[in-house]
Amino acid sequence: MAAVSLTMGKLIAGIVIAILAASAVSVGVSMLIAGPQGPEGPQGEEGPQGDTGPQGEQGEAGETGPAGATGPAGSTGPAGSPGATGAAGPQGPRGFGVPQQGNISVSFAAFVPPSSDDSVSYHWSYGLRNTDGAALSYCYAPLQLPHGATITNATFYFYDNDDDYFDFYVLRGNGTGLYDVIGWAYNSPGSDTPGYAHISLSSIYTAGTATVDNNNYAYYLLAKLPYSSIDSTYYRFYYALIEYEYPA
Repeated sequence: MAAVSLTMGKLIAGIVIAILAASAVSVGVSMLIAGPQGPEGPQGEEGPQGDTGPQGEQGEAGETGPAGATGPAGSTGPAGSPGATGAAGPQGPRGFGVPQQGNISVSFAAFVPPSSDDSVSYHWSYGLRNTDGAALSYCYAPLQLPHGATITNATFYFYDNDDDYFDFYVLRGNGTGLYDVIGWAYNSPGSDTPGYAHISLSSIYTAGTATVDNNNYAYYLLAKLPYSSIDSTYYRFYYALIEYEYPA
C-alpha cells in the first residue's frame, strides 16, 4: 500500500512538471512567433463619472471685487425725542394795529392871564370872563398829552350872547420863545352863535406839529375872551376838549 501511494505521488508530480514545461515551451514559441507592436488603438468612450473626492483645503482669499449698486432706501425710522428749546429770536417790528383814541378836558379854572394886571373873573356857574375892560383878554392853560399821540381835534365850549367873538388856539413852544400854532378856531361873527355854543378846529394849521413830542416841546391852549363887564354875563368860557389818538 505504501508503495502504491508513493507511485501515485510521483505520478502526479510528474504530470505537474510536464504541464509546467509545456506552458514554458508554449510561451517561448509564442514570443518567437509574435510580430512587432501594432499602433495604438482609438480612445475608448469616456467611462462613467467617478465618485466626488474629499473637499480640498480652502485657498487664499481673492481680491475684493467692485462695490455693488446701492440698494433701495429703507423705511423711515421712528422720530427721535424733541431737542432742547432754542433761544428766543430778536423782537420783530411793531405791527400796524388799530390806533387807540383818547381825550382830555381842560377846565376854565386852568386858564390864567399872563399878567396880574389883567382882570378876569372865575365863577362856578359863569365860568371864565374878561372883566378887564380891554377888547380881548388873553388866557393860557397848560396841555398835558401822551408822548407820541397825535392831536386830531379840539372843541371849545362857551356862552356868547353879543356880536363880539372868541378866539381859541392849540400851541406848542420849545422854551426859546418860539411857538407853533397847531390849530385854531373862532366864532366870527359872534352874533351867529347866540347862547351856549362850541366850535372845533377847522384844520391842523402846521403840518407835522400835531404829533406830540414831549422831549422837545411844551403844549398849551390860548383863549382870547371878549370883554364882559362885572355885571354882564354875555361872554363866558367853560372848557376845552382835546381829542387825540396814539399807536396801538
